[in-house]
Amino acid sequence: MKVVIIATEASSDYLGYNLIKSLKKKKKKINLYGVGGPLMESIGFKSWIPISEFNTIGLFEVLIRIKKFLKILKKIENQIRLNEPNILITIDSPSLSYRVVKRIQDLKEKKNIKIYHYVAPTVWAWKKYRAKIFAKLYDGMFTLFRFENKYFTKYQLSTQYVGHQIFFRRKVEKKKKTICFLPGSRNIEIKNNLSKMIPSIKESIAKFKDYDFFVLTFDHSKSLVDEMVKGLKIKVITDYKKKKKIMKTSFLAVAASGSVSLELCKYKVPSIIVYDTHFITKIILKLFVRVKFASLINIFYNREVLPEFLFEKFNAENVFKKMIELIGNKNSRMNQLRMMNDFSEKMILDKKNPSEIIAKSILKD
Repeated sequence: MKVVIIATEASSDYLGYNLIKSLKKKKKKINLYGVGGPLMESIGFKSWIPISEFNTIGLFEVLIRIKKFLKILKKIENQIRLNEPNILITIDSPSLSYRVVKRIQDLKEKKNIKIYHYVAPTVWAWKKYRAKIFAKLYDGMFTLFRFENKYFTKYQLSTQYVGHQIFFRRKVEKKKKTICFLPGSRNIEIKNNLSKMIPSIKESIAKFKDYDFFVLTFDHSKSLVDEMVKGLKIKVITDYKKKKKIMKTSFLAVAASGSVSLELCKYKVPSIIVYDTHFITKIILKLFVRVKFASLINIFYNREVLPEFLFEKFNAENVFKKMIELIGNKNSRMNQLRMMNDFSEKMILDKKNPSEIIAKSILKD
């Protein structure tokens, strides 16, 4: 059996890694290839394109790199046509994912390829029309949150809630005097976010002298991050296992908005969520996004469980003031940790492994 998986982000690489393990467990004779990152490649996945090629993020950033985007789309399309898989799975990255699938609809019909999407596009936040598009192109959808299903079943797309892989097998560790900064997974967002984190990093190093400080990033971004924090008493970590250990035992985290906020919830690390982007992307987001918050835990409870400083509110004064509060105020920490624990327990379906649910469903079809 041939299975193509398209995963173009660090968070997708993690989901793809776990899915591959479950697929291999259920099907011994299976060939897996497509697009994935170092985690997927570490267990024998063959990636056609390095995940570092997908460094573009945001509406404006994609537009100014449209030639590169189209070239990547064409390369993925050609490889799918060449390999003629039995199953195609796209993970997250909806803008790229549905465009890939749209290009190979003729092959899908001709070869009876089953096509699935894992991680629903956030149609509840914006681009509601995508629910109808995905329903036309895909055979099935696997969602992380219960409330998402209704947006797709409305258009007769077979949709299954599986829970979030991040929260499977959760272990909370004792915290150390460590503060970690997570500026994002792509170079463009790292430039935007880390440059605005640096003043808070400097103030933190000066005030909390008995703490250790880390920037957690990726191999493809290490040289960029090293240059940006040159001269500061902070360590840059890219090794996956070391990053996980530091994250689990951190007393506080300042993180770019994204799936990493879910990991911080899982490990019960008090966190501050930040984000900035190109001003044109910022304007479009403000005009069209229909939710008040960026973090999923905040959206879930409809309140600011994790403090968010986005766009203009993302500045050294706001971030550092909140850092001092979460380090020095026990009540603020405990309130956040209590909600994190509650959220984590609700994110797994009957304590089952999401990847195994998906593998079983896909292989059964």
